[in-house]
Amino acid sequence: LQQGLLAQWPLAPRRPAVSEVSPGCRTDPPAPLPLLSRLLPRAIASTLLRRQQERYFQEEFGGEVHTYAPELNLRLHLLRPPKDQDGPGCSSSRGCMVFLHGGSWLFGAPSQFYDHAQAVARDLGLAVACCEYRVLLTHPRSDVPFDAVTDAGRCVRHLRDQADEFGIDKRRLVLGGLSAGGHLAAMTALEGEELDLAGLVLLNPVLDLHFAAGWRRQKPLVWIGSKILHARYGEEALEAKSPLHQVRRLAFPTLILHGEEDDLIPLEQSVVFRETMQRSGNACTVISCPKVDHHFLRSSTDLGGHLCTLASFLSSAGVIQSAGEHGVPPQAV
Repeated sequence: LQQGLLAQWPLAPRRPAVSEVSPGCRTDPPAPLPLLSRLLPRAIASTLLRRQQERYFQEEFGGEVHTYAPELNLRLHLLRPPKDQDGPGCSSSRGCMVFLHGGSWLFGAPSQFYDHAQAVARDLGLAVACCEYRVLLTHPRSDVPFDAVTDAGRCVRHLRDQADEFGIDKRRLVLGGLSAGGHLAAMTALEGEELDLAGLVLLNPVLDLHFAAGWRRQKPLVWIGSKILHARYGEEALEAKSPLHQVRRLAFPTLILHGEEDDLIPLEQSVVFRETMQRSGNACTVISCPKVDHHFLRSSTDLGGHLCTLASFLSSAGVIQSAGEHGVPPQAV
């Protein structure tokens, strides 16, 4: 199972090797991982051990944990830039990136983005919120992915409502997500006109719940998932929650980073989405990432390059003042 179906999503936090630790960072040996995390596949373990990961996030990253849906026990993990971690009053309001994890709406946890949240907060000076949402493993009675879309919108609204408390600028909120989280981010942006987002960033996103656009041949896992969704909800309901079929004019730009070797969600689907967005008058860019498969955060060896691309996008969207000393982004598709 670890080598097959359940290894498709990089959901567990990766502790950096000693050689990767930046000067001045803690070099204490990490606490031993719970036995459960060693016995179960990482995708399931990271979902069941979310509360332990919260403590790790707070202790090792200096992060904060806030509940945005008490009745569902859903939380957001907030990381401020290093200079702001003494509290929101120590600096002016910052822009904020909101990340939604992947996991095919079955499992997953905010820990998927911990390392990358740290890089964005440290190098780009943004606050970063990694949000939980209902997945089948933690909320077996939920209607996934529809309830998860509701949760994503609720999380963004909570950040906007509590912007002063969190020390963030609600006019500079950027929503992002990976894989299934990319689907939630896109649908939230398309449905939530009142959210007044500043940008949308998608990584290997699911954009068509019919799983038709861009597919030449579906992998068995995708084919099975598609049949289950159609049997449970029907074609009309899936189309209503497919970003590709709900495109409207947006007031902010969209950036999609998609691995060229992604064999679960093909690059062509993002290209079709971009064309549909542009026909509606939207600014939408797709950037192909060579040698990157669906394990975007783990398979990419050019995190620095992706961060430069993100910085350039955020600068053009007015979220950060300047892209600074950044390299040339990869070639757009």
